Amino acid sequence: MPEIQNLSFSYDGTPVFSGLCLSLPDGSRTALLAPSGFGKTTLLRLLCGSLTPQGGSITGLPAEGIAMVFQEDRLLPACTVLENLRLVAPERPDTELTALLGELGLSGWENARPGKLSGGMRRRAAIARALVFHSPLVIMDEPFKGLDEATLAATLACVDRWLGDRTFLLVTHSPQEAERLGCRITRLDELTRTGSEKQN
Repeated sequence: MPEIQNLSFSYDGTPVFSGLCLSLPDGSRTALLAPSGFGKTTLLRLLCGSLTPQGGSITGLPAEGIAMVFQEDRLLPACTVLENLRLVAPERPDTELTALLGELGLSGWENARPGKLSGGMRRRAAIARALVFHSPLVIMDEPFKGLDEATLAATLACVDRWLGDRTFLLVTHSPQEAERLGCRITRLDELTRTGSEKQN
């Protein structure tokens, strides 16, 4: 079970947060709602290992890594959409990967490179890449931003199916999205004693 205990972090002496505690029970779905400036991006960087805690601890992270959707799509521009999925899930057959892309409204775009896609299409391709990665922990940072209601509904339904019983952490400004995915809602500013993130 991923668990954060008394986590502290500062930028150049300015505290982002201190004393942050959060447990993510196996198979749970948690939505983290955070006002701007309360350290959500810093927390995700700490969870994925790109930053090191200055105090406290993060334990229970899966050895195989975390399935992540960042605010930036981070698709490899030289690879097609299908190739981006193959890179993280080489064990899955192409039929399964293309079926998932179809669920996300990307049928016919499997062999397109990310630069040919709209912003919303790139977001859905990034979501697909996270869903097919073999990890018991899935973290998504504002993954549905900019999707129209019909596309959002289909994407939420797809994410719900593909998550299964994996542990899920969603960072969002939308309680409605959290509720539609069956998430327990937690406010980051209520978990910390400080909140003055410099990078967001």
